[in-house]
Amino acid sequence: MAKKTNVAFLRIGGDVQSGIKKGVAQSVVNRVLDLIQTGMLRAGDRLPSERNLIEILDISRPSLREALRALSILGVVDTRHGGGAYVTNLEARTLLAPLDFFLALSEANLTDTFDSRRVVELEIVRKAALKATTDDIEDLNGMLVVHEKVLGDPVAFRILDSRFHARLSATAGNVVLERIAYGLYNMGLDVRRRATQDLSLIHRSLGEHTAIVRSIEAHDPVKAVAAMSLHLDHIETSTRQVIENGSRD
Repeated sequence: MAKKTNVAFLRIGGDVQSGIKKGVAQSVVNRVLDLIQTGMLRAGDRLPSERNLIEILDISRPSLREALRALSILGVVDTRHGGGAYVTNLEARTLLAPLDFFLALSEANLTDTFDSRRVVELEIVRKAALKATTDDIEDLNGMLVVHEKVLGDPVAFRILDSRFHARLSATAGNVVLERIAYGLYNMGLDVRRRATQDLSLIHRSLGEHTAIVRSIEAHDPVKAVAAMSLHLDHIETSTRQVIENGSRD
């Protein structure tokens, strides 16, 4: 059963009016975030109906819908067709979802992207090496077996590669790192699609993935970090080559 609407939300109107110059919708978004941060709105709370919000806030329907759309993108509000708007579970996986749409990979942000991937993914494999269960290792080894079967199929490799990196993140057991890693991985997919047309890259990735799995299997975080570092270096090099070649076309 849905939770009762939190009456604290009704205080929002004054803040919207005082912030009208910076945008009505933005003011609504900011106030909702403040109410959640202070605990006055909690996960599962149902917001007042659209009609009531329009009257309470004295704003237009388009402004209200713009604010709700922004809160939905942020992972804060879940708008259900015909069922109203609810504060989400506010879990990290939900709140960090906008990272998936952060920006496209380009020559300008390539270095920053891979610096970030190193910070996140090296910590992921370190944790994975320490925490991996028998089931985790069995799954990773199973992916290596499949990898050997798709060495000539770039599309199959890309699907498998995304599963491999996602499995490492899940093994590490940190949902924030998992979501950030997922967003960073997705930033380069358009470029990686072109890079993985080179079958030699797929062959090389098998060796690097194997080294990562063997280190995790041995529960050796130092070797796992070294193996992932080498893997990311090679990914960055091939990605940079694709971008540079594209800029010359």
